[in-house]
Amino acid sequence: MREQISTRWRGEQGFTVAEVLMASVLVAIIFIPLYTLFMAGNRTFNTGVDRAEIQQNARVALQSMSQEIRMAGYESPGLANPACPSPKAAACVLPTQLASKVGLRGDVDGDGMTEEVEYELQNCVNQICNLVRRERDWADATSTWGAWSAYETIAGNIEGLTVTYLPALTPSRVRVQVNVREPNSGPDVAYMVVSDMVLRNL
Repeated sequence: MREQISTRWRGEQGFTVAEVLMASVLVAIIFIPLYTLFMAGNRTFNTGVDRAEIQQNARVALQSMSQEIRMAGYESPGLANPACPSPKAAACVLPTQLASKVGLRGDVDGDGMTEEVEYELQNCVNQICNLVRRERDWADATSTWGAWSAYETIAGNIEGLTVTYLPALTPSRVRVQVNVREPNSGPDVAYMVVSDMVLRNL
């Protein structure tokens, strides 16, 4: 029995240490570039996803603001005591005219009631903020404003909000610029949108 075992193993040969090392080097030469290509492709894909997300954030923010700013000054014709009686003055239609905050009055949602709406940046962390909105309703019967609603987040990852009133003293146009940046994704992953709106209801 012992002799059969020794003859069976006598003709078998294994790998030498040099052969194992050579094989390992060849595998590393092949797989390290493949891994590098995979990681570069993965980074490119993630950057593309980040850019798409921040572009969507910017578009959502600007679309919400643009629609309501265009409605500024519009009030239901049936109101006995409108919030901004005719002739409508820009100071009443746009009660808040700051470089990074805008307030407007009008029937922005078409429900027959005049609302006062404000947009501004809040909850900033490392200069990345949320664009928030709040509103209050005009009580036609008592000619008073109701309480402000809680702030509602419209969009995140906002780096800057710039509102320009043209002309400055009696604006008939409003230009809004929204800068968006994806946090922790580098300086190149940023997006800016601008909209120029005419106040049609002055």
